[in-house]
Amino acid sequence: EHASPGGMKRILGALAFSALPMLAGPASAHHALQSEFDINAPSHRWTGILKIVQWINPHSRFVIDVTDDVGKVTTWTFETAAPNGLRRIGFSSKGFFEVGKTYTVIGYPARDGSAIAFVEQITLPDGRHVRIWFGDPNGSN
Repeated sequence: EHASPGGMKRILGALAFSALPMLAGPASAHHALQSEFDINAPSHRWTGILKIVQWINPHSRFVIDVTDDVGKVTTWTFETAAPNGLRRIGFSSKGFFEVGKTYTVIGYPARDGSAIAFVEQITLPDGRHVRIWFGDPNGSN
């Protein structure tokens, strides 16, 4: 089979993206990230009320209720770096994230259409924007 020009562009983009972490050090699990999330497509933006933060390996999660333009609420799960990676950029599991407050996430939705996305950036209730994009979803670089 021959790849279409658009398909070839996506393949080259995926190869370029997966090579970036190698420059920064050892990396793993990029195939899983790219197979589950469309990280080569334009990012999306969601704003909603934080329900819970799950500090778990291999990916921490923010669970946020997002209300769409017609008032329908969808509970989204936003995967991000492992707890160790979040700590390195200044986040804390205690007293940092506030349930019930408004957060905005920029990231990449799941390829299967489910209400799951991978975080690139989060905006905190105080307006600070924090980029959480390690290249390696395990936060090892």
